[in-house]
Amino acid sequence: MTVDLYLQALPAAQRDGLQQLREQIKALVPQAEETISYGMPAFKQQGILVYYAAFTHHMSLFVMPKVLDQVRPMLGDRSTTKSAIHFTEDNPIPAVVVEKCIALRLAEIEAKLMAKKAKKTTPK
Repeated sequence: MTVDLYLQALPAAQRDGLQQLREQIKALVPQAEETISYGMPAFKQQGILVYYAAFTHHMSLFVMPKVLDQVRPMLGDRSTTKSAIHFTEDNPIPAVVVEKCIALRLAEIEAKLMAKKAKKTTPK
């Protein structure tokens, strides 16, 4: 399955909502690769950045728990889980929140890569 096929199978409102999110993420990280992972569209760049998906009554942007903890104050009363931000076509995630999630996740991945590199270059 491809991301395009995933989106085509959705009702129009959800397809439009996720396509809008997809385009925003593509604009933020144009070099990121789109893929399907765990049955959901995802963006990856040296690791998974985010997943997104449609469900019966909402859509979700899946971020890492530490990222969500940092953006939670920006979400107001929006419904969340341990690692997902819920939204609807009538109430999308604010662009500034998506930008912050991507920036935090990129920093998280970079820190892991730097730690791994430092570990390899540390003399024994």
